Amino acid sequence: PICASRKGMSASATLSRFAPSSARASARRARHTRRAATRASAASPVESASHVTDDGVRLEVLSMKASSGSAKPPMVFVHGSYHAAWCWAEHFFEYFSSRGHDCYALSMRGQGASDMPPDPDAVVAGTVETHASDVASFCASLSTPPVLVGHSFGGLIAQRVAAGGEEANTKTRLAGLALVASVPPTGNGPMVGRFLRRAPLASLKITYAFIAAAFKTNAQLCRECFFSLDLPEPTLVKHMGSIANSCNVRLLDLKAMNASLPIPKPPEDMRVFVVGGEDDFVVDVEGLRETAVWGNADLVVLERTAHDVMLDTRWEGGAR
Repeated sequence: PICASRKGMSASATLSRFAPSSARASARRARHTRRAATRASAASPVESASHVTDDGVRLEVLSMKASSGSAKPPMVFVHGSYHAAWCWAEHFFEYFSSRGHDCYALSMRGQGASDMPPDPDAVVAGTVETHASDVASFCASLSTPPVLVGHSFGGLIAQRVAAGGEEANTKTRLAGLALVASVPPTGNGPMVGRFLRRAPLASLKITYAFIAAAFKTNAQLCRECFFSLDLPEPTLVKHMGSIANSCNVRLLDLKAMNASLPIPKPPEDMRVFVVGGEDDFVVDVEGLRETAVWGNADLVVLERTAHDVMLDTRWEGGAR
């Protein structure tokens, strides 16, 4: 991590800060024992189920139970564009379940194995409010308030859930909010402008990659959009295949999305944490800072890390 927090938090702490302080202290004392036990024991299997939204859409839900009994809150993960629930199961599920958290990842409507939107003529999966209502519905179905984790545009959806409101189910209770390379509460427009001014040709290349979804078949573009230069080529190709099969309809209409912005601030007592990468060509450091100010949040910027923090070479730095 290269960026200290706004609240004086150690820059080495990341998502695991949501554990109770006593649990964190115990974890530090038992670090070597825990690592040995984790290596020695088989991970819990990833389970697949579904959650039915208020309008009857079935959402894919991947989950992994905590490897041992724990009073820690569950974690609910929300993906961004061109991804689905699988992106959290790759690394974060085992990491957090081995530390006492039940883990759940949703595929938004029209993404992964989830149902398409009810309207057969729909060209987008839904609005920020639609997706937030779906996530809020799932969170409310759990017996314990979860930590909600959102990546990229999934972070914008998670912000809407945390902010509450009629569309996002004001009764949703959260143990915390973690935003991973999240689109800021004012959207991605200002970031696109900044990237264009800094590196016009590279920015146009990335813009083309997203408009044409060229990263589904072009490994170099996939790397430039989502991953670090040192991610091994076989791993890159594996993730590119998953990305290619994740999006059955666009997650959001970016022009219509402006009607949902800016996202209102979360409740004052909401614990918020923001993390991202210094080499991210989708969400820049200024965007991360904007999100941190929005949530009065701790901020960590990871060195040599690209947009897909949870899948990138140094993914563990974002979770630790």
